[in-house]
Order: sequence, then structure tokens, then C-alpha cells
Amino acid sequence: MNIDPENIIFEDESIVAINKPSGLLTIPDGYHPEFKNLKNELNNIYGRVWTVHRLDKETSGVIIFALTAAAHRSLNLQFSKHTINKEYLAITHNYPHWEIFEFEAFVTINGDRKHRTIISNTGKVSKSSFILKNINHAKNISAIKICPGTGYTHQIRCHLSHLGLPIVGDTLYSKHISEHQKSLNKYYGRMMLHANSIEFIHPLLNEILVLKAPTPILFDIN
Repeated sequence: MNIDPENIIFEDESIVAINKPSGLLTIPDGYHPEFKNLKNELNNIYGRVWTVHRLDKETSGVIIFALTAAAHRSLNLQFSKHTINKEYLAITHNYPHWEIFEFEAFVTINGDRKHRTIISNTGKVSKSSFILKNINHAKNISAIKICPGTGYTHQIRCHLSHLGLPIVGDTLYSKHISEHQKSLNKYYGRMMLHANSIEFIHPLLNEILVLKAPTPILFDIN
């Protein structure tokens, strides 16, 4: 696999940002290092890249890698202080009765036998902000914008599932779905979660940088 030049959103001497396709691992799989992944492909191009954050295999959208150790330290610090702003778009089964919703809950990572992140009575405090963008009543699906306040593994998937809004195509976090919803999962053929944008302080320029990945046409539910 080679990186499509059209998928390179931004690059300079310190960082590179990619529009990651759905179905591609971010980093090597611990059990199957031979599986194709974005980091190895970028290593082949840039000599070495440093992982800053991750997207799940089935999630598409903008992701950044550091090209220097100094840039890696700067971005890691911003992530640890929760000063990096990310925006996602999800297509979910069902639809909410709110337009804007702030959700906060304790979560446990790898909380069950299926290694899911689960809502718990103790654990890590997780936060997500949701904005309803659109509803398709005929298909019983919604388009929802998500701004995570924290960035735990599978956080968005866990939160939406807990709210009765499992992401279309996310079979791991979909419980007791109908035959109609199963057919929609097959129709879309992927998990319908896309990382739209990321905002951070450029590690070299010390200026705010906002990078965006075009939203796939598949996410238009009209």
C-alpha cells in the first residue's frame, strides 16, 4: 500500500497530517505486525514518524504524526493537558430528543471480555459534547457532531451506545439491534465515524493550526 498524495492534508518539517481511510490500522497490530498500517507506510516515506494519537481502524479522518522528537513532546504535552480540540461526525441508529447534549461518565477501558470501554461506577472521568446535525426519519438514523473533552479508547463509541445511539456499522458496541439496523450496517459497509478536524498549537510555529479532512459523501444522510 502507498499513501495517496491526495490524503496528505498538511506536512512540514515537524508534522504530517493524513486523511486516514476507514479500514486501515493507525499503528502495527501487536498480534499481527504484518497487517498494513499507517505508521509503517509513513515511516517508509519520512524515515521515521512519532505517534501522537490514534484513530480506530474503522474510523476515517484527520490524524497527525510528529516528524521530530521535539514536535512529539510538544504535541504529547498538549494532549495530556486536553488543549487539543477534535471534532467528529457520526451516523447513528435512532435519534435523540435533544439538539445539544453534554455527557460525562466514569469509564473503564477493556471493561469486559470483548475489550470494550464500558460505563462504570469508578474509573476515568470521560466527557463528550454532542450536537444533533440531521435526522433521516425514514432510515431512523442521525448525523451527530461530537467534540470529545477527553480522549479515551473507544470513548465516543461507548458514549453513543450508552445513550441508545450506536454508531451505524459499529457491531462491537451495538446491542439488540433490529433487522432493519443490521441491514443498514451491511449497506454502509463500515463504521460511520469520521474525524472531521483537529485544532492545536503548531509545535514549531507556536500558532494555532486547524486541520480538516473532507467528510465522505456517504455521511450525507439526506
